[in-house]
Amino acid sequence: MYQLNDVILYRGTGVCEITALTEKRFGDQTQECYALTPLYLNNLTIFVPYSLESRMKELESEDEVLGSLGMLPELETVWIPDVYTRRKKYREVLLDGTREEALQVLKTLYLAKQRRQFRGQKGGLCVSDDHLLYDCKRIIAEELAYVCGCTFAEAETRLNSHIDEMLKTVQAEK
Repeated sequence: MYQLNDVILYRGTGVCEITALTEKRFGDQTQECYALTPLYLNNLTIFVPYSLESRMKELESEDEVLGSLGMLPELETVWIPDVYTRRKKYREVLLDGTREEALQVLKTLYLAKQRRQFRGQKGGLCVSDDHLLYDCKRIIAEELAYVCGCTFAEAETRLNSHIDEMLKTVQAEK
């Protein structure tokens, strides 16, 4: 069980601080909940029942996060042709998956966007894929910012550098 003031990664949202342990009414039931305040999203509080604690992850060390990012070129892509199945599966990864699975989704969507743009297709990805790519990048950048003690903008720059390295590796393999 997490404690008050713990900083955690809440999948699908990002880095959050536990600001209260409280009870909240959901429908006709009262449940004990964590009140989470995202560190990088303003004016938001999320109430997470203890039963959904599995979506909360302890933040790993800077070395572990950077090590995962370093593996980006070697990760397999996980393209799912059907847009509805893809959206559902990728959203599940963002909510319940590991960082490595989120990086696989990031790599898959980023490469799909690059291929579409290379072929001259305007706009890149469909709207749902574009939102998933944005969420994936934001959540990974938030975690990187927090564990490295840098700003979100600096973390985004570092993440983009890893993505650029991944693109170079993929292009060199062709």
